Amino acid sequence: MTSRPFAPAWYATLALSFAAQAAPGPDASDDKALEALLKREVQGPSRYAQSLMDAPASVSVLEREESDALGHQTVGDQLARLPGVYLSNSRTYSALGLRGFSRPGDYNSRVLMAIDGQRVNEAIFDQGLPQLEFPVVAEWVQRVELVRGPGSSVYGSNALLGVVNVVTLDGADAPGLSTQGSVGEHGLRRVEMHYGAADAGDRDLFVGLNLQDSAGENLYLPELGTPDGWVRRLDGEQQAALLVKYRDGPWRLSLNAVRRDKDAATAPYGTEPGVAGTRYSDREVLTELAYDAGWQDDVRSSVRLNVAGYEFRGRYVFGPPPERINRDEAYAQWTTLEGRVLWRGVLNHQLMAGAELRTAPIGVQRNYDVSPYNDILNTRSSQDSAALYAQDQWRLAPTLQLTTGLRLDRVRGFSPALSPRAVLALRPDERESFKLMWAQSFRTPNLYERFYDDGGATQIGNAALKPERLNSAEASWEHLLRNGLALSANAYWTQMSRLIEQVPLSDSPDAVVQYRNVGRVRLRGVDLDIEQRAGGGWLWRGSASWMDARNQSGERLSNAPTWMLKGHLVSPQWRGWQLGVEGNVLGPRLGRVEVPTSVVVNAHLRYRVDARQSVSLHLNNALDRHNLDPSTPDTALSAIPQLARAWRLDWRISL
Repeated sequence: MTSRPFAPAWYATLALSFAAQAAPGPDASDDKALEALLKREVQGPSRYAQSLMDAPASVSVLEREESDALGHQTVGDQLARLPGVYLSNSRTYSALGLRGFSRPGDYNSRVLMAIDGQRVNEAIFDQGLPQLEFPVVAEWVQRVELVRGPGSSVYGSNALLGVVNVVTLDGADAPGLSTQGSVGEHGLRRVEMHYGAADAGDRDLFVGLNLQDSAGENLYLPELGTPDGWVRRLDGEQQAALLVKYRDGPWRLSLNAVRRDKDAATAPYGTEPGVAGTRYSDREVLTELAYDAGWQDDVRSSVRLNVAGYEFRGRYVFGPPPERINRDEAYAQWTTLEGRVLWRGVLNHQLMAGAELRTAPIGVQRNYDVSPYNDILNTRSSQDSAALYAQDQWRLAPTLQLTTGLRLDRVRGFSPALSPRAVLALRPDERESFKLMWAQSFRTPNLYERFYDDGGATQIGNAALKPERLNSAEASWEHLLRNGLALSANAYWTQMSRLIEQVPLSDSPDAVVQYRNVGRVRLRGVDLDIEQRAGGGWLWRGSASWMDARNQSGERLSNAPTWMLKGHLVSPQWRGWQLGVEGNVLGPRLGRVEVPTSVVVNAHLRYRVDARQSVSLHLNNALDRHNLDPSTPDTALSAIPQLARAWRLDWRISL
């Protein structure tokens, strides 16, 4: 019976309730922890700052203190600590799973990724990937906000399953110069530095730079048919990232840039196994000029202008010498202009209204053989959209609040899309919140899905694709105890229609594929979370998730676990020493073969030499488990081996 996987969730929810009743009374340090929890603000749900307990969504947050103590380096590392999130890695690209949904080979186009509210998902593949592909590293992050559920009523396309908003540091948050050097296994070398400054004149500057290089692992992949089964020195990865933020009063200027190069060890698209030269390169630049004068009586207005670009280059080596070299290239530019007004001139209401114009005039996709030159694909396309949206937060009673929102998007070539949202929130007191949520969302087919056509060698385009639609209902509960213990539960039911999927056009292992609207998907589940900032400096967190993701035939989706457990613990500092430990356990997932339960434990030990210096030892996959992810469509492997145990040494000095 399909309801059985959720029975433990209800028992666990009851356990949280009993924990809330049985928890010991507070002391002075607990009062400070409770005050910090009550003051938590988030920007992701409505795109302006509001209390986490009042926000019209179920939101999880990871803050800088926890991330730093656990030795995180990427936004993906940070997201992996939040309930209901799981990461996949194809050895070429990372992916983010939410609510049991993460399609193998997908580019994470159904979760909207944002930096300080600015969309990261680019204009060719709609990708916003969480690891080194992302333009920001963990050391520059003030907090990561995971907004679960549809967000199209505020953000438009791509915000189907959720929104990740990465709030970066201001100069005042990290004054002075801080530099970290890292070395590690597999030839890892990394330098991260950031500088912050602020003055009394409301001017603020933050600059971050990250340079990273790794030779990667030697992989035993006998399915690829190399002479001894090994693929050596073909897993390298390099990244360079830059963040610049400057604020002068109401004006803010920001620049995010990243270049990431990755060798492909898995012989994608039938390339020659064990031969160097098959690799991917991604570059993205995001700039923004924003004006926000703050509240002027009952009105707050803001304007944002974003100009961005993305470039992809793929190099593929086919056949033994003399090899055939094939290249894939994609390039896009896009500009977004948005204006928004907040108004609180009516008693018990806060109204928001906004308009957005987005144009991507250049979207180029090319594929060609180098020698002899053969032009296989050369398309140039564009996409434009306009949107109007509004939201009203209405306090019906001292303990009851209703949030309603509606957005109308008009994307050239498609029918207008309406995205409504309604959230009823009950606050019996300042420490507890119940929320009932309903929303609809959509995703427009991207330029890659519609127009990539290499003449039938691997893929055929489909300009007739229709937007995906999603309908979701949720209920959440959040409770803060006086001793600093925070409990939360979130239950959801989601149905996605007109799902866009790669469909093989024959039964051949090397079949040509085409993106098509293939039907419906149903997602349902429960996420439970418990955390505490205990007296004496201890910090711990644990979560459990039960998920059921099925297609319209009732079959489980691939790469969809049915359960997940995770937790982390950070010790107080003792004579300069501090230990952080984190663990994830992910249930079996279907693919070409079923991959077994995945277990990952990471540990981070730091010693603070003095007020300016610290040294750290980090262990990834400390138990050295042989974990697997389901295979992706581009490779012949039955499953993808994940990272083995690896060590890293960090030295940080601050001036």
